[in-house]
Order: sequence, then C-alpha cells, then structure tokens
Amino acid sequence: MKNPWMSAWLSAANSMTGAARGQMMAEMSKAQTQMMKEWQQLWLDAWMGMWFPSTTRNKR
Repeated sequence: MKNPWMSAWLSAANSMTGAARGQMMAEMSKAQTQMMKEWQQLWLDAWMGMWFPSTTRNKR
C-alpha cells in the first residue's frame, strides 16, 4: 500500500533538488567558461610576448 503523504513529500523534494541542481550546473558552467578565457589569454600573452617583444624601453 502506497503512502500518499510520502509520495507528495518526495515529489516536492525532488522538484526542489532539481531546481537547485540546475542553478548549480549553470554557475559551474559560467565559472568554467571564465577560467578557460583567462587561461587562453594567459597563454596567448605568453606566446605573443615571446614572438613579439615589447618595443618600449625604460627611459632613465
């Protein structure tokens, strides 16, 4: 015999955790995208600095 109150409680809990999981995954995706942009810029600056050194000199 099924318990209708337990079923309703589990259904509500499942919908709440599903929403929280969706928000968490969206935040992780944003953080990962930002990390990859920073990583690409770091290496691009490193390689471009090696191939095209800065032309400005310190003037004393």
